[in-house]
Amino acid sequence: MTTQGMAQDGAGLVGVEGARLRYRIEGHGQPCLVVGSAICYPRVFSPELRQHLRLVFVDLRHFAASADPSFTPDQITVGTYADDIERVRRTLGLGEVIVIGHSVHGIIALEYARRYPQPVRGVVAVGADPPGDLAEVDRLWEADASEERKDILARQLAELTPEVRAALSPADIFVREYVADGPRRWYDPTYDCSWLWEEVVPDMPILERLGGLFETYDLAQGPAEITVPVFIACGRYDYSAPYTLWEEHRHKLPRHSYALFEKSGHFPPFEEPERFDQTLLEWVHGTETLGG
Repeated sequence: MTTQGMAQDGAGLVGVEGARLRYRIEGHGQPCLVVGSAICYPRVFSPELRQHLRLVFVDLRHFAASADPSFTPDQITVGTYADDIERVRRTLGLGEVIVIGHSVHGIIALEYARRYPQPVRGVVAVGADPPGDLAEVDRLWEADASEERKDILARQLAELTPEVRAALSPADIFVREYVADGPRRWYDPTYDCSWLWEEVVPDMPILERLGGLFETYDLAQGPAEITVPVFIACGRYDYSAPYTLWEEHRHKLPRHSYALFEKSGHFPPFEEPERFDQTLLEWVHGTETLGG
């Protein structure tokens, strides 16, 4: 890392209270903080995107190494996550950034932009799941998913027998369940995403804390509105974070753009890389024209 100006390509650690957050920097152009995992997400975004954007992949606490055993999950708040992202941005000298978050990390990115709007040129929320009626998630799955999808899901979950689970750690169970849940997350219901999780170690107590923090989160909460430009990217076959949930939340983001990817599930950047890259870059250029 350079001591002056923006950090160069490479990897390292940024210390925050109680944890060490890994980062990895790749590419050229507008700096983009991709929050969540510095191991998983470099595998999700296309190599071609690095030719146009400077992608700074960074861990959040639930995928990071602990630095202080006395720092407990109950000390973490929604604001802690926003403060961590700001610490990374400042430490790496990134200046104005676009913040990219996938799944729950998209919601964290939006909260960061609410609390730290000045350095944020825009937010990209990919497959993000605004808290809503869980019945809507089940309703879309039951009404829309094919019988083939449902059969594959049932078969894969059945393979995680009590005996199999007993031999696994809680983190391994989380990953195995995520992979088995593939028919809810991928356009191709047979896709095996286990490779995305190689070397990724979830911190389960913090991950459980994260779920509780955002269980009742509302995009309209707090004293400040989220006023930065937002790009919402959803997959038509994402049954884990259905695009239909955004119908009642999009109005809370006054400067949003929206794209539905018809041959994607939860991972449009990976499942439709050419269309995703083109759509994202058009939006990025639009934020530059508008001055953020």
